[in-house]
Amino acid sequence: MSYDLAVWHEPAGIAADQAARKYTRLITEEPGTDPTHPRVAAFYRELTARYPELDGLPDDDSSPWSVRLTVTSAAVVMCLVWSRADEVGPQVRSLADRHGLVVFDPQNESVHHPEAMRTKPTLVLSTCGGSQADNPDPETIKRTLRTLSLGNWFAVLERGDTYVQVGFGENAGTRPGWYALERRDGSADKHFRAEVADLDEIIAAFTGFAGHDGAWPQRFSWRKVVL
Repeated sequence: MSYDLAVWHEPAGIAADQAARKYTRLITEEPGTDPTHPRVAAFYRELTARYPELDGLPDDDSSPWSVRLTVTSAAVVMCLVWSRADEVGPQVRSLADRHGLVVFDPQNESVHHPEAMRTKPTLVLSTCGGSQADNPDPETIKRTLRTLSLGNWFAVLERGDTYVQVGFGENAGTRPGWYALERRDGSADKHFRAEVADLDEIIAAFTGFAGHDGAWPQRFSWRKVVL
């Protein structure tokens, strides 16, 4: 199983559904040998200088790639070894940002735009697996939370100095198969925690927070967190 990312050039911002269709085309078309778009070419050179192609290494076990990169004239598609995703994923996003390129994450169908293309997001959804979605819609939130696992056990949805976050299982200090849901309503003395058995309830909490539904906290039994 791999964690996949795609990087390409866009002249302007692209919606998640458009990016998903473009990604599908990229993984089905015949790959080229080297990218010809100057920004993508520069990204590819720097990426492979840091993380060489599989056939450039004497030992495949040292590579973050599960297969050789798929390269077209204006895109690079990467299949990361899942255990290296939280290390390499942020590096890919940072490098793409520096070269003004879009990153598409097919795991949750989210798009990361370079700084020059985006305004500061109202909401940011991120996971410990390295994925990030700006201003996620309810479907993106749902897809992202359904990726929670022992390896990708934490997600947080932030709005300014408030947030809702969730941890899965023993990594979050709760029972196996359960979820530790936390919310912070501004200052540190307004930090609360609830233990939840049902992922659908976690999804309802995150979408309620995103949608400014002031009633969503009433679904849970909270205790104050003292840090």
